[in-house]
Amino acid sequence: MREDRPLLGVFVARAFQQYWRLTRGVYLDVEACVIDEADRILLVRKAADGAWSLPASTVRNGENLETALRRLMRDVAGIEASSKPELRGFHTESPDRQTGIYVVRNWQRLSAPPTFQTGFFAPASLPAGVTKPAAERISRLVEGRTISQT
Repeated sequence: MREDRPLLGVFVARAFQQYWRLTRGVYLDVEACVIDEADRILLVRKAADGAWSLPASTVRNGENLETALRRLMRDVAGIEASSKPELRGFHTESPDRQTGIYVVRNWQRLSAPPTFQTGFFAPASLPAGVTKPAAERISRLVEGRTISQT
């Protein structure tokens, strides 16, 4: 038996692995559940359809989740975390997107105004247009459960 065949198999497997990673990659997103002193949740209104959602962004190349979260909060809502945010878990809404969700309770408003329309809402009275999965995530986070717990 030839000794180069196992090596060829490894080479072919690595080539296909790289091909699949390039053509069928997974995006990493971050979502923030910012809670104020009155236990209200920060929501952002999307300009395209007018729907309210938790602030979210795609993690950029070279960023980790927490760095992306801090950029998101600064750019979208004009706030900054005062302490380390709490990573509560991951969820998927499509096969090619993984979203890490953080809870931020200690924060301060920056001098720069938010760039999007934002508002704080009580978990029991979320505005119209919040999707059912987002409302369920908010409920779980406020109750102290992880995303995967029912």
